[in-house]
Amino acid sequence: MNIESILSLVGVTGSATRVFLELLQNGPQTAAFLAKKLSLPRPSIYDALHLLEAKNFVVSQSEERKTIFSINNPGTILQKLDDSSTKLEKAKKDFKGMLPELLKSPRITEPKIKMFVGKEGCQQTMRDILWYKNIETYTLWPMHKMIEILTPEFLEWHNKKRVENKMSLKSIRKEIDKVDLKKYPFIGAKKEDLREIKFLPKNVDLSMSYWIYADNVAFVSAGKELYGFIVHSKEFADMMKFNFDIIWDSRK
Repeated sequence: MNIESILSLVGVTGSATRVFLELLQNGPQTAAFLAKKLSLPRPSIYDALHLLEAKNFVVSQSEERKTIFSINNPGTILQKLDDSSTKLEKAKKDFKGMLPELLKSPRITEPKIKMFVGKEGCQQTMRDILWYKNIETYTLWPMHKMIEILTPEFLEWHNKKRVENKMSLKSIRKEIDKVDLKKYPFIGAKKEDLREIKFLPKNVDLSMSYWIYADNVAFVSAGKELYGFIVHSKEFADMMKFNFDIIWDSRK
């Protein structure tokens, strides 16, 4: 992340960023010199300096009837970032507490089908599952393909979050899909992983994986085209769960 991006996080953008960088690179200057150097109107310069002074990023002093502006200790930016981080964490915690009630609002209508494209889209499909807690979930899963598409790092993170959310999982995989659990310990069936696994015969083709959770079914393509989609429908989820149970009960 560059200095411009960091400044934007603490509310310094546009002309104020240009003024800050000019003072940082070339030292103390007057407003008139800044306006000329940056080809900006004098009012824009004063607005930028006022913002930077208010944030304590720039200080001013009088010299020979001129007001000179210079950069304050850059550590003040770090302090602002710390303050912002604390406020964001509090806001996140507060909003998380509000979310269940907000989602009950009759004015919120979630689309029945949401489509996501590309590797990031497939990962986004999986992230939706983690909105839920304390539920049973069910997957039909071509594991080798999912490791390749979603990446081991993402799957390890997803498994950790799923367990934290106390979401149990029944997973059906292909017999040929048995993977090295020493290399990928996060996809095993240890008690702490809240996961049971059964296997399908080697000759069964799985080009599309799915994950049933609450009233939703998430699909991720295991073929050449990378895409995922989520169907939000209790009737459809119940039908998929019925089919899943038939397969599950038929396997040892």
